[in-house]
Amino acid sequence: MGSHFENICEIRKSDQLGRFLSAKRHIKPGEMILSEEPIIVGPYWDADISCLNCLRSATRTCKRCLKAPLCRDCSGHDAAECNFYEQATNLSKNFLFDHFNTVTPIRCLLLYRRDKAKFQQMMEMESHCEKRKGTEIWNIHQQYVVEPLMCEAAFHALDDLEINADLLQQICGILDVNTFEIRGNMDSQGVQMNNLARGLYPCTSLMTHNCQTNTLIAVDGMSKLRLYASVSINAGDLLYYNYTRVLFSTFERQTHLEKGKYFICTCSRCKDPTEFGTHLSSIKCTECNTGLCLFYDQVPKWECNVCGYQMAREYVNRVMCEAREDVSSCALDIRILEKVIGKHSKTLNPHHSLVLEAKQSLAGELRSLCMSYDTQNVPRQALKRRLELCEEMLTILRVLDPGISRLTGIALYEYQAALVELSRRNHDTGEITTLDLQTSLKTAESALKEAISMLLFEHPTTPEGHLTKKAMCELKTLREDVQNVQAMIEDEQTLQKYCFKGTSIVKKYKK
Repeated sequence: MGSHFENICEIRKSDQLGRFLSAKRHIKPGEMILSEEPIIVGPYWDADISCLNCLRSATRTCKRCLKAPLCRDCSGHDAAECNFYEQATNLSKNFLFDHFNTVTPIRCLLLYRRDKAKFQQMMEMESHCEKRKGTEIWNIHQQYVVEPLMCEAAFHALDDLEINADLLQQICGILDVNTFEIRGNMDSQGVQMNNLARGLYPCTSLMTHNCQTNTLIAVDGMSKLRLYASVSINAGDLLYYNYTRVLFSTFERQTHLEKGKYFICTCSRCKDPTEFGTHLSSIKCTECNTGLCLFYDQVPKWECNVCGYQMAREYVNRVMCEAREDVSSCALDIRILEKVIGKHSKTLNPHHSLVLEAKQSLAGELRSLCMSYDTQNVPRQALKRRLELCEEMLTILRVLDPGISRLTGIALYEYQAALVELSRRNHDTGEITTLDLQTSLKTAESALKEAISMLLFEHPTTPEGHLTKKAMCELKTLREDVQNVQAMIEDEQTLQKYCFKGTSIVKKYKK
């Protein structure tokens, strides 16, 4: 842990939260709080068989240990890992291919041999084993990790570490509860990985959950994690991270956190049945047809904010299941998506989380449609609808994910792209003036600059990093367009001036 982190943050402990992070001093938005290397990196649970060195598709076996899956470009993998498998002569050649879910837990065990201090640091992390016992995820790990490893003599002990079912379940719990996603990662040769990985970051994992985070996490191309303040953090404030999705409804967030993190969130967003006025959980009232039935998690109940009608849970479950099925199974077709959105905007509400999910899919399909046309031939209705969806999404994200936000940055980029295309199209057809075009382009320029300011924290190897580079090039072009439009306005004004003078001279001559 670096001195920078120790100067601005401290690790505290309470009976309610366990260990957590708090600010020692005021932290400005965008200020880096922590830089941390993972103590373990490995494939996600239930991942396809992939290279143990770079996590790309595996096509062969390591020539040295004769057990580790590798891709065609990698000649080897971690030396300590390779040594272990080479010495495990009693381990079947196809063990890792047959039980790929054991790869990351095995790496946790090998940490004991490599660095006992880090192994101890890992074992002090929360696993929630008592709450997990007998659950579905416990039984899955028992079948796909514990039993395969316990059936092999090679995993009964590691040096003086006794390996048993309890230890393996604890490690599985630690990985499930504490790992962070690594995207756009590269191997030791700087080659980008195609598959997602997960990393264990002991200090970062101490952050307390809140559905409205005050931090931003970015992982670079070599798995180093950087933690930034996304909003202003005062001295004494806790450092928060949202361990679920911003656009989940309260019910979805609570379910996700209870099953995956083993606690019930009581943050201000969860306590507010309107979710800060966004109504991601609200359902149209069937009694008065004007109000919204709000979700009160503490009871739980859905009660209308106009007539007080309490909607039956059976009805709520039915319309929610129907909407979820429609959204998840509908084809990525613009007409079908519009039909699903229209249908469930009436039964749920236009901003319900499931409707927003369908709208995100629609925005993606409209983007693809627009890109398939020449600029001059893009359907105007598609551009207008795309712009409407971006504006709607931005309104919600600015409330639920304020400050520096990856999602807001992406939405801002999409918004300005749609605005620029639509404004140019409308100007070409004479529907807006050159002055109106200039105003729209300046609005788009401001949005693009803000998008870049939020996405600059992303590493170049991630999808958002690539988008940032693209946005910077487009910003340069957009600024040139603004200057060209300004020249057009000046030319038009000059022309109008001379036309006015010419008209005056003609009138004077006629007299």
